[in-house]
Amino acid sequence: MAGGSGFSGTRMRNLLRLLRDGHTILAHAARRFARDKGFVSASALTYTTLLALVPLLTVVFAIFTAFPAYRRLRQQAETLLFQSLVPQVGDQIQSYAGTFVAKAGALTGLGVVGLTITAILLFFSIEGALNSIWRAAEPRPLLTRLLSFWAVLTMAPLLLGASLSLGLGALARMKADGDPGLAFALSLVPFLFETAAFTLMYVAIPNREVAWKDALAGGAVAGLATELAKTGFSFYLTLFPTYEAIYGALSVVPTFLLWLYLLWSVVLFGAELAASLPEWRAGRLNGEEGGLATGQRLMVALALLDALYQASRHGVGLKREALSRRVPVGGVVIDDMLESLRKSHWVERSGRGAWMVSRDLNRASLADLRLALDLAIRGENVMVERLDTGWAADTAGLITNAEQAGREMLNVSLATIFASQNDRKGPPEAA
Repeated sequence: MAGGSGFSGTRMRNLLRLLRDGHTILAHAARRFARDKGFVSASALTYTTLLALVPLLTVVFAIFTAFPAYRRLRQQAETLLFQSLVPQVGDQIQSYAGTFVAKAGALTGLGVVGLTITAILLFFSIEGALNSIWRAAEPRPLLTRLLSFWAVLTMAPLLLGASLSLGLGALARMKADGDPGLAFALSLVPFLFETAAFTLMYVAIPNREVAWKDALAGGAVAGLATELAKTGFSFYLTLFPTYEAIYGALSVVPTFLLWLYLLWSVVLFGAELAASLPEWRAGRLNGEEGGLATGQRLMVALALLDALYQASRHGVGLKREALSRRVPVGGVVIDDMLESLRKSHWVERSGRGAWMVSRDLNRASLADLRLALDLAIRGENVMVERLDTGWAADTAGLITNAEQAGREMLNVSLATIFASQNDRKGPPEAA
């Protein structure tokens, strides 16, 4: 009982801390969104989605039709999808999409291949945007990506059909019983649908291990933001029918494009929030703001090399997640430094994603590390050529002499520096 009480107390403290720090986390996610050029990514995904919409719907509705039990649910699925995600113009978009899908069904084999490639490109674009948010340097192998895409494309309609069948049955029973909660339950359906979709997207697509609780938090915020955006967007279109006045019957096109842009912006912000939560739990929200000073960058590099060196003594490497738990800085800093160390041949990454030291630290000095990471001040780097003054050359000479003296003082091997850690017990965690 005591253990359970302590566990509940810890969860309650974490929940209270989350509520207290909510504005800080949202502000941090907003800064990440701006730094990652989230609106630019949203615009690219908007046009890719427009091109891939018909191929995607063709496959999804074909799967619905292939299962007799789900055929009667196709129309309900279409209505739920468009009315939930496309405010104001949902009926028109649904009508156009139905016409396009019907025509796509008459395509030849080559045309079907072209539509499939377009749909795959959308998936790759989404994957690239989410990998960038989670700082995944490399995508998954091509075959794995294609299998994941096909799994999502085939399983999503089946899951949607099952949920619709169960949900509509439950709502029908509530209506027959005169349940007063019917209206409230109906109002929650779009939010729950969106939250589930966003959560699955954040877990399944990035080439990172994303905790379900983080993905759910990001998905819930994105779902809530989507509902608020739908209300605001509908309000705007009602009070300011600018597009309809200018484009007339064609106003549905720019309206749909604008909505897709807003929707993708919300989705990417939810992803930024989900990616920020592990850093918040480790107390590292400020670790990647404004860049690090030279000395701080050197200490981060040393901390990473120390963790990898200690792991190498036990014959193992460390994955990025394990390094993130050991080095108290933001995830962006860790990823950037690992990439710098990799390019300068200090570390390498195995096929299983574990990082390892790639050179003998008994022969590599602290001075070597400073030079490899371009953290040293050298005389030739002080713009002597651009400053045509006598003092520039003299100052460059002083800097060179000082750097040489500092190099001699720092000519101590990293293995010697890390030797004080050799009494650690047991191998470090490998993931």
